[in-house]
Amino acid sequence: MTEEDRRKFHTHHDYVRSEGGMIAHAREVEGREEGLAEGMQKGKEEGIEEGARERSLETARALKQSGMPPTRITEITGVPRSYLAKL
Repeated sequence: MTEEDRRKFHTHHDYVRSEGGMIAHAREVEGREEGLAEGMQKGKEEGIEEGARERSLETARALKQSGMPPTRITEITGVPRSYLAKL
C-alpha cells in the first residue's frame, strides 16, 4: 500500500467513524426528545386527573354544606362516604 493509499484509507476511516458518532448522537438526542415528550404528556394527564379529583371534592364539600345526605353526595361525586366526614 502506497503512502497516498494509506492516507486515503485513514481519511475515509476517520470520516466513517465520525459519521457513526454523529448518527449515535442524533439517536441519543431523538431518544431524549421522545422521553421528554412522553414525560410531559404523562404530567399533563396526571394534572387533569388531579384537577378532576379536586373538583369532585369541592362539589362534595358544597353539597355537604348545603345539607345533602352523604349517600346522595357519594352517588353524585363518587367521593366515598368515609371521606365525606373529613370534608
